[in-house]
Parts: sequence; structure tokens; C-alpha cells
Amino acid sequence: MPSLDIWLIAVILSIAVIIYTMGGFGGGSIFLAILLLSGIAPSQAAIGSLLFNIISTGISFTRWRIYLEKKFTLFVAGSIPLSFFGGILSLMISEYVLKLVMGLVVTGSGLFTLISQKPLAKIRVGIIHIILIGCLIGFIAGLTGIGGGVYLAPVLILGGISNPKTTAATTTFFIFSNSLAGLLARIEKIPLAFQNLTFPILIPIVVLSATLGSYIGSRKLSQEKVRKVIGIILAGIGLFIVFY
Repeated sequence: MPSLDIWLIAVILSIAVIIYTMGGFGGGSIFLAILLLSGIAPSQAAIGSLLFNIISTGISFTRWRIYLEKKFTLFVAGSIPLSFFGGILSLMISEYVLKLVMGLVVTGSGLFTLISQKPLAKIRVGIIHIILIGCLIGFIAGLTGIGGGVYLAPVLILGGISNPKTTAATTTFFIFSNSLAGLLARIEKIPLAFQNLTFPILIPIVVLSATLGSYIGSRKLSQEKVRKVIGIILAGIGLFIVFY
């Protein structure tokens, strides 16, 4: 029978998934932290984090997809290959400095998103711009080892490129695609995740929580409330990156 610790992890994970999917995010950084703090080996935790991220955003996208503009799917065209390149380059740069700088940037972006009543600019983007933005965000994500959704969301909202619900739909698709690519790159290690009974127990929790969170965000919250949820999530992730 699962221990109390596992059920406590399940409760924390469920709350995190509900909140994240309300704003169009997966929760990868929180997944990783929870799994590591529960005593799971880093190699298993990394696989579990990607797996949970795919499940969370995959389920969530079934709700958010009605708000997605087709041209925004092209963000992943540049992000996936550049993320790989950024990951290689990250081996030559101080991880601490990178995460500190990006944590502060994400925190600031989240606070601006939260308090701004209107976009800081009104940028029109074509297909080429979308691919180039995807390249930049994918590179930064690979460089810092942090999912690109936290960088894409403030660009879309503060740049006036899309409204909050379209932003949530876009980041959900973006995170799902990049997480899937990341997991496929580690496909031979997937069996590691299931050597621990924690994963089979937590997967249904992630499914149910993502279903509830994305339903609330996409169907029950207004554009303004979704913007605030995104701002709170970004600020929280940024602070987490800085201090973790």
C-alpha cells in the first residue's frame, strides 16, 4: 500500500497541475522539484517530469485548442532544433548565472503581465517572425534547461501578439511539443521511470487535475482572469528558479 508520503506528494502535485493548466502551462519545473524532494533519483525524476508535462499539457490542450491560432503552431518549428543547440552550448556556460538572470527576467515578466492593464506594445507577426521567435525561445530554453512556455507567454501578452486565452492555448501546445521531443531524445531511459511505483500512482492524478484545471481556465475564467493567472504563474516560476 502506498505510504502517506506518496499521498502527500499526490495532493501537492494535483494542486500544482490544476493551477498551471488554468493558465496554459504544464508544470515541468514543479514536477521535477516535487519528484526530487520525494527522494526519487535525478535520472528518474527528469524522465518523470517530462512524462507528466506531456500528460498535463496533452490533456489540457483538448480544452485550450479552440483558442489556438494555426499559425502559432509554427513556434515549435524553430524551437525544437534550437533548444537542442542551446542545450549543447549550456555545457560551456555557468548554469547558476543563466538561471539567476532568466529567473529574474521571468519574474519581472510575470509581474508586468499581472499588473499591466494593456500590452506594452502592439506587434504584428507573420510566419517568418513566428519561426524566428520560436528559434530564440527554443535556444534560451535549451540554454537554461527550463521549459520555453515561461518565455513565450510574456512575449505574446506583453507584445500584444495574442489575447490571454490564445496565449494559454499556444503555450500549452508549445510545451507539449517540446516536452515530447525531449522525452523522445531519452526514449531508452523511459523504463527507468516505471521502476518506481510512484509514477503509476501519480499519472491518474495528473490526468484528472489537468482535466479540471484546463476546464476552469478555458471555460469558466474571463480573458482578464486568465491573464492574471498567467502573471501569477510566471512570477512564481521566476522566483522558484532564482531561489531553488
